[in-house]
Amino acid sequence: MPTIRVLCALIPLCACSIYTLPELDGAGSTGASETGATSTGLPTTGADTGPTDGSCDFAGEVQPIFSEACGACHGAQAQAGLSLADGAAYAALVGVASTQVPASARVEPGDPAASYLLQKLGPGPAVGGQMPLGGSLAADRVAIISAWITAGAPETASFPCAAGEPAAAVGAVEIEAVEPVVVEVGEIVELDAVVTDLEGEPLPAAALVWTSSGELTLFADGTGALLGISPGTVQLTASAGGVDSLPVTVEVVAHVPPPASFAAVRAVTTARCAVAGCHVDGVEPGDLRFDRDDEAMWEELLEDSTQVGSLRRVLPGAPTESYLVHKLVQRSPAVGGQMPIGAAPIDAASAQVIVRWILADAPAN
Repeated sequence: MPTIRVLCALIPLCACSIYTLPELDGAGSTGASETGATSTGLPTTGADTGPTDGSCDFAGEVQPIFSEACGACHGAQAQAGLSLADGAAYAALVGVASTQVPASARVEPGDPAASYLLQKLGPGPAVGGQMPLGGSLAADRVAIISAWITAGAPETASFPCAAGEPAAAVGAVEIEAVEPVVVEVGEIVELDAVVTDLEGEPLPAAALVWTSSGELTLFADGTGALLGISPGTVQLTASAGGVDSLPVTVEVVAHVPPPASFAAVRAVTTARCAVAGCHVDGVEPGDLRFDRDDEAMWEELLEDSTQVGSLRRVLPGAPTESYLVHKLVQRSPAVGGQMPIGAAPIDAASAQVIVRWILADAPAN
């Protein structure tokens, strides 16, 4: 069975809400003005708008970028728990783990390549889309943020605005596998992917995005762990920095995996779904709560979906016909977005518990 050591491992989260919100960890508004600026008021390209004395400070140069470009979503509203408002941004960023990729800090002082904030400001981040939504920051603005991080992300001291090297461009992404890769239903296989720069040198800090052409056949999580859901053949790609690998053929074959209990399912949903603001008492998107007692929750899960009436939330024995699985593994489900909103998709190991439980006819214990 192949194994993976993905160069930038992503740590998983799980499933909640049904409402579509901005992606998290950096955001902005959509749309463009007649002047060619995004609706944040910042040009996507153009003249140098940075300081002219060669030095910057957080309050004078970095915070205004957040206030103008990110304030619509991450100001007073603090979408997804991230406030970039004046007086709050520094504490929310520096040394704080990203909720989308908890293995990465939002800002890692002295290391722009390891700072998830800069990944979200560039093309092809590991989770979700580039920020600000509907546009991009001008290169000189991104350079100021990068220079601040390179200088150690100081809160009060000035730092050289021109410090640091720009992030290396991705030249190629290659999945290391012998085709076809075979995955059994209900089992997990892990793969390697190597990212190199334009000179062919490895980029160990590159954030990878794995994509399955048939998500209800094969689920690929952010680390390259592949979960077989139903028999079939799919194409798997990995991408970084806007560069895609060549597709690799993966065959998912029939198999009867060990069953999972409802208690194991509850352990997943309690940790990832029954959280404040998400599928709990008083907040019941889709009329679904994960903080009920075992019997009530089990009964709820086996009911018809309120979003897609042709599907039950869970159809015993049939993961591909269970709307819960659709919402967890599909990036663009029939209604709303992939769960959880504003966080990394569920990891393959957690999804495996739910798939195995459903394959075992979704027992109540």
